[in-house]
Amino acid sequence: MTKKVLLIIVEGQTEQIILEDYLDAYFADTTIRFDVQREDVLTKWDAHKRIPNIKNSVIRVIQSYLDKYKFLAKDLTAVVHITDADGCFIAPECVRVDENIEQKLFYTEDAILVKSDKRKEQIEQRNEMKARNARILIANDYFSINRLKVPYQLFYFSTNLEHVLWDERNEIPTEKIHKADEFIENLSGTIEEYLKAYLPVDDELPYREKMKKSWSFLMEGGHSLQRGTNVPLLFEMIKTDVQ
Repeated sequence: MTKKVLLIIVEGQTEQIILEDYLDAYFADTTIRFDVQREDVLTKWDAHKRIPNIKNSVIRVIQSYLDKYKFLAKDLTAVVHITDADGCFIAPECVRVDENIEQKLFYTEDAILVKSDKRKEQIEQRNEMKARNARILIANDYFSINRLKVPYQLFYFSTNLEHVLWDERNEIPTEKIHKADEFIENLSGTIEEYLKAYLPVDDELPYREKMKKSWSFLMEGGHSLQRGTNVPLLFEMIKTDVQ
């Protein structure tokens, strides 16, 4: 019997480095495939600099992967999508201008710092776009691909993956892959166990209630800038809905 494919959409290669080996070993009856976007689907403008329909954007990502690797929709057991929160749910006044920062964009515990008023406006627009798109996607339990219903779920790292793993919100891009490799090599225990320490809800709750509460928590106050993730629930989703 041919194994079904679990497609995992991620922003960068670090998510694949962190999760792939554990998922392959733990869910041996499922083929785990990563689709590394090297961009954020939730904040990508269309060719005319307009906000696209986020559901259509995700469907295009899934269909593109199927076409590239000669899979059919019926080969998919589910689609998992992981995004960085990037502080997208903070209030606009928490995006602040600070001309003294070295980087163009700097995340703190309670604010996003930028160098200019123009950049502040851009980040406020980005946050609004990402927050709206996230709300749309978390309300989606599946996507219809070639008239087949494929289960779908969006998960997050906050502020980003590097923040959760080694407590650095503003990691230098060229260091990310090296540090992810180093993190996994030195990790005692499983990545699932490690991430559960940053799950912002009671682990004893039913899976679907945990998913709902984890997103509600992220949307409150400055939580989308603070260290947390609901990615541990990814493993539970696979056990509950996939296997």
